[in-house]
Amino acid sequence: MRPAPAKARSKLTTPLIFVPTIGFRARGTRTQRERAEASTSGTKLSVSAVAAAPDRTDVVIEWERTGDPANCPPDSRLLVYSNMAPLEHGVAVTLVAGRRRLGALTMRRRAYQASYQSIGAIDALTFPALPGDADTAELRVSDGPQEWRVPFTLGPAELNATALGARVERDGVIVRATAVSRDEDELVVALEVEAPQQIRQVAAPVPISARFSNTSEEDQRSRRAEMHRVFGERSRPIMLEDDRGKRAEEVGRLVSQEPQQAAPGQSFSSRFLVMFDAPSGDAKSATLVVPFVELNDFRTSVTADLREAPLDLELGEHRFRVLGAEPTGVDQQRIALQRMPSSASPRFMQPARMYGAQPDKFAWLPEGGPGETLSLTTAVGDPPIVTFTGVVLRVDGPLRLEIPLA
Repeated sequence: MRPAPAKARSKLTTPLIFVPTIGFRARGTRTQRERAEASTSGTKLSVSAVAAAPDRTDVVIEWERTGDPANCPPDSRLLVYSNMAPLEHGVAVTLVAGRRRLGALTMRRRAYQASYQSIGAIDALTFPALPGDADTAELRVSDGPQEWRVPFTLGPAELNATALGARVERDGVIVRATAVSRDEDELVVALEVEAPQQIRQVAAPVPISARFSNTSEEDQRSRRAEMHRVFGERSRPIMLEDDRGKRAEEVGRLVSQEPQQAAPGQSFSSRFLVMFDAPSGDAKSATLVVPFVELNDFRTSVTADLREAPLDLELGEHRFRVLGAEPTGVDQQRIALQRMPSSASPRFMQPARMYGAQPDKFAWLPEGGPGETLSLTTAVGDPPIVTFTGVVLRVDGPLRLEIPLA
């Protein structure tokens, strides 16, 4: 029997500040007055958003280089597709305000795009807090002999958001709605999911690509429509149901890049913003509906010889069957699996990872799909031995959180 829907309500509480592309921040946060940019050696660096909060400073930047991507400087470490953490590859980033120089604490790549005409990237940076009286600052980025300096101004931000306290729990998983704001034609809600194991995914939204400054509204709509065409049937997004009876699925997410686990032994936490087309102004409340939360539990593993297939295996208390394997591509094997029916909650979905001939590479699936049969593909050696590590457990919803809109 499926568990009864879990639902929680929240009241509007503390006023907050919502900064687009960054998130919710406390009262007293200052924001960038206008977009700022600078160019060096044909590469433009734009500071697109700043949130100078009392406890930290967040900056979102965008890179753009026109022309053939192959013409980038050969020793550049910035506009490289695989460089998701530029600070770890010799890039130096500093925020200067008066006599204060603040080094970047983190720099993570959010998006990357390349074509025959241009190459670009979006990075999110964090710094210590700027001095409270600083109304100007300068971002400095050095990549080998190249340097970009982008000055910008700061000003007080409008209190345009509200903290929430909605909370719902099931099978040890807690989902909270912590803040809400209307941003132009969107409703933005901050969600936090807490669990005893690593959080694999929360629902299964249609993938939406990040929007660059040179992407028109029409192009973004076309991309979204194409993603819906390809992924729509397999998606199970978070939904918003307002008190007027209108239902809408999420149209975007902004995921925190902070680690899920602050220290060994502590619970795991995933924070993200979820966006919806804004409900009508007549709506006074709405309900967020989370269809499921999936967790990774890596405490078990089992090894299988594919020559013995079909064979039944166990990962702890969870059972599945290896049906067989067939060649695919170059030196790859597609291994077909069948999970056994289970009424337990959380529900076993699939092995979390499968390792073959290369111990540093593994195969996995974002989700097991609606059926009981799935497949994983990896390089397999001789003898054809594979190791399954960990299990994916699903906490089924709906998990419902009621939030006020006025």
